[in-house]
Amino acid sequence: MRTALVCLAVVFAGSTPLHAQAFGPAPDAATEREILALREQAWRTWFANDRAGFERVVPDELIALGWDGGEWGDRARTVAEMAGFAESGMTLSALEFPRNVLQQYGDAVVLYTRFRLVLTDREGAAHEITGRGTEIFVRRDGRWIHTGWHLDRVAN
Repeated sequence: MRTALVCLAVVFAGSTPLHAQAFGPAPDAATEREILALREQAWRTWFANDRAGFERVVPDELIALGWDGGEWGDRARTVAEMAGFAESGMTLSALEFPRNVLQQYGDAVVLYTRFRLVLTDREGAAHEITGRGTEIFVRRDGRWIHTGWHLDRVAN
């Protein structure tokens, strides 16, 4: 028992906080910039109801798990939800990604993220949403595409 306690003490004494640990095979700086720009484009085209722009970066095989639960979505469903958001009269006022951790495995990158956005309704009221996500990117035919995500809401 004493040996186990000593081992645990050594492990915890030498451990670093999660935010300071290495997270595995990180992409190079150019790939990271490309992935973050692509993610930004996917989110902004969705909120702008820019179907053509969205479909350029999100392929047919998309699997999307949104922050409100419900059914899993594919690209057609996600595009329909995009149009529904536009019809609601809500607009995107702010979009931030305060934390990002990327792991690259060959032609796939997993992005773990925190997000904050502010939506403004027709009456001008602002609605803040904060959450976290896991987003998947795949390099196909020499370019990155955004093949899936799982989002959830969390308090600030």
